[in-house]
Amino acid sequence: MRIRTLLVDDEEAARDRLHQLLASFEELEIIGTAEDGDEALELIGTLRPDLVFLDIEMPGKTGIQVAAQLQPPRPQIIYCTAYDQFALAAFEQHALDYLLKPVSRARLTKAVDRVRESLKQNVWEEEELKPAERTQARLFPQSLPRLRTLEYTGFCRPARGVGGDYYDFLSLGQGKLGIALADVSGKGVAAALLMAGLQGRLQSRAFENPERIDEMIAELNDSMYESTDSGKFVTLFYGVYDDENRLFNYVNAGHNPPIWVKCGTDGTISIEHLEAGGMVVGAFPRARFEQGQLTLGPGETILIFTDGLTEAMNSAEEEFGEVRLVDLLEANLDRSVHELANLIEAAVMDYVEPGSLHDDLTLIVARGV
Repeated sequence: MRIRTLLVDDEEAARDRLHQLLASFEELEIIGTAEDGDEALELIGTLRPDLVFLDIEMPGKTGIQVAAQLQPPRPQIIYCTAYDQFALAAFEQHALDYLLKPVSRARLTKAVDRVRESLKQNVWEEEELKPAERTQARLFPQSLPRLRTLEYTGFCRPARGVGGDYYDFLSLGQGKLGIALADVSGKGVAAALLMAGLQGRLQSRAFENPERIDEMIAELNDSMYESTDSGKFVTLFYGVYDDENRLFNYVNAGHNPPIWVKCGTDGTISIEHLEAGGMVVGAFPRARFEQGQLTLGPGETILIFTDGLTEAMNSAEEEFGEVRLVDLLEANLDRSVHELANLIEAAVMDYVEPGSLHDDLTLIVARGV
């Protein structure tokens, strides 16, 4: 493994000494040096090192400020400084180690060992996650059953390759379509496994009694409670649309309420939220749920989404929010459901910092035709 390394220090003597100490580590390849924070940011952006030895007190930007401005994929950071008072701030910026000058060879060896192990772990995780990503992608709907009175679409963008968001479209026969969207507590592979378990249970029960989905969700809750670790739960929105009479029966189990854009006879529009339901799934046994119902008229739109959409943050830590979502929706009701979904996804991704999506982003758009 070659570890491409950048040295950043405003003192030439300190850079030279560190360069000499690192020469004995064959896997380290020194690809450049920088004298201040601004130069460091420029070189990190162009050279893409695996590791940066970073001084703290420098002209212009400090080493802490440099680390705070780095965008993913970030290199490993080892601070190398004469001051011990910045250690807490350094580790808040995800430093791998903190070395005090003058650096001993023994202490440097321990730091490089940590770099090796960290990079090996990153490689292992990437190799393991790639097949997991492909497997999870195949769990999402691969085709959309055609309906006469409804057009619909959905997407999921995991924040970490695999995630705990789930959406599905289930053809239940006799012109009925099951529409599911869920958000599993937690992140990463563990959440993805819980999501897959939820999907299997929901799909096996959805055909039994599509008229009484409140009872089905209650059974699903008990099953998840018995097989899930304490503290794990799922927020779930599930509904069944009847293509013949435009009826949509639904249960909102602790999920953020979907948005229903209604059309008045005079051409005006109004917003309602689909709240009927109950608590989250899998947290408590013997929970009971309320079933809601609506008639979806031509041109009326339902937006079902996870909180990763509305809680996506920009660089100022301001959430995208439901107000922006509603404004975007109302301004683009003339677009197709596919265009609207793409527009919303693009708006959220433009809003957040590149590479800083912290939660899965999942959306369903359905419209009466």
